[in-house]
Amino acid sequence: MMTMRALLLLGLFSNNSAHGFTSPETSRTLTELRGGYDATIGADPTTPIQFFLLPNNTCPYAQRTHIALKELGLPFDITEVSGMPKPDWFLTINPRGKVPALRVPTADYAVIYESGICNEFLCDYATSLQRDQTLLPNDPFLRASIRLLNDHCDNVFAKTQFTFLMNKDDTKEEELR
Repeated sequence: MMTMRALLLLGLFSNNSAHGFTSPETSRTLTELRGGYDATIGADPTTPIQFFLLPNNTCPYAQRTHIALKELGLPFDITEVSGMPKPDWFLTINPRGKVPALRVPTADYAVIYESGICNEFLCDYATSLQRDQTLLPNDPFLRASIRLLNDHCDNVFAKTQFTFLMNKDDTKEEELR
């Protein structure tokens, strides 16, 4: 049966930074590439996973993918994508310009984006590598339950939290709590 911790790591919208989850056996060199760098030719082909996120990991959706990477113990490199609109080098990799995004150099540079899809991919990828750690159950009904919980969190909690965090009117703060 799934633990509540695994459910939370996979789906809940989190505003907490994942930086506290570093473990020595899975950490890799942080690669900070900013707008203008052509990452399409700069990726190390031995890098198992290239993880694209906003500077300082400020996107809560990217944070949950970061947590999944750490919890699964998968080695990865981080590439920060800054600027609006997104830099051309990133749009070459991911034409939709969305973060989080994953690129897998060892799998013909396949690109995966959207946090929920990234997280499910990471669970499947870890299983394909015969890792002991997984965040999703094998049972299809339990997997469906997790997907439904993720959908609910994305469509209810995320909007509520975003509204609260973006509020600039101090008089409305108590009302939004």
